[in-house]
Amino acid sequence: MTVQELLSQKALHVESGVTLAGAGREDMLLQLGEHTLMIPVDPGLKRMRFTLPSDPRWDDNGEPLPREVAENLRAIITEIALFWDLEPEFQIVGPGRRNS
Repeated sequence: MTVQELLSQKALHVESGVTLAGAGREDMLLQLGEHTLMIPVDPGLKRMRFTLPSDPRWDDNGEPLPREVAENLRAIITEIALFWDLEPEFQIVGPGRRNS
């Protein structure tokens, strides 16, 4: 597994350098370097639904995520979720929409 726990609700995906951390009950914060992306979540018992944008862009500057991260975003989140003993589910929404 390529995930390392940093704090109780923060983990590093070693291969990509992406961290994912709890940011309240209904959000997770994805971070790479200084850039951040808030991801809405719907937590459940042993599962978590992540709502991802179809065209992911950093919240801080509006730039697209690096291609290697964007193309593997679900896989990165899946590895971290499984590390936390959660079964991930994904909902994809169009640009500019947080929930559908």
